[in-house]
Amino acid sequence: MALTTRTRYALRALIDIARNDADGPVRAADIAERQQLSVGYLERILLQLVEAGLVNSRKGPGGGYLLARAADEVSLAEAIAAVGEELFSVPCVCEAGVEECSLEHDCPARRVWAGLNSVTREYLEQQTIADFAGRDRRAGTTVKNGLRPLRSAVDPE
Repeated sequence: MALTTRTRYALRALIDIARNDADGPVRAADIAERQQLSVGYLERILLQLVEAGLVNSRKGPGGGYLLARAADEVSLAEAIAAVGEELFSVPCVCEAGVEECSLEHDCPARRVWAGLNSVTREYLEQQTIADFAGRDRRAGTTVKNGLRPLRSAVDPE
């Protein structure tokens, strides 16, 4: 799965906000500087995150961006969906509808794609912004490298 630049920047921005909002709103210019992003492009992404209800914005002096909920309540899947990214690795396992394919019902690799989709979705739903911002408040839920173990993927058939 190749994620768009918009998605990668949205995740970086959310993690940056979670790391830096202890003293109040975080300015887009500060996020852009720390993350080496274009301020204009970042502001468009932040607007999408505001519209999705993941981030609150404050205007004026002392304004900026704050997470709308605790960082441990915002999953990576939710953040990715907020900027319009699809989570599917192959269109034929997409919930939005199956692409026409002559092997749709007898594809020898369909279970591979469905399993990959299931594992990817499960991982993104389990991980939160806090897991990567160093602010995970759920004691005992992390293991090596800050990642929680995945439950085994459900057989898609």
